[in-house]
Amino acid sequence: MYPSSRQQPSVQYLPPSTIEDYYHQWVTTTIPGYGRVIAYIADYNRRTGMVSLLVYQAPYYQQQFVQVHHSDLIGISPYFGSVPPQGGGGHTPPRPPWYPGYPGGGFWPWLYGQISSYGSTGQN
Repeated sequence: MYPSSRQQPSVQYLPPSTIEDYYHQWVTTTIPGYGRVIAYIADYNRRTGMVSLLVYQAPYYQQQFVQVHHSDLIGISPYFGSVPPQGGGGHTPPRPPWYPGYPGGGFWPWLYGQISSYGSTGQN
């Protein structure tokens, strides 16, 4: 009867300035290949456009470290739930040494420690 006039959903890619607005914050976003995720934006390289994320996927919310180009993030909004996210019967994943708020931690101090300890063991 009526021609199909349904509007197809459009994909909203994020400009670099939006990533900077959410730097060092928890967000929900969609990443191709991962789907809808909860993520912590750990780092953003303006020169390359690469975003370093601590990603948690439903239903178990096991942490993954992921680096993607900012154009791979589709939509973004603040996340106000439990940190780190909980799922699968209340299981809370352990907080890694690079987790923000870890005593004496943070991503860059952790990475520096990894590089420093690697060089001091004589493994070159």
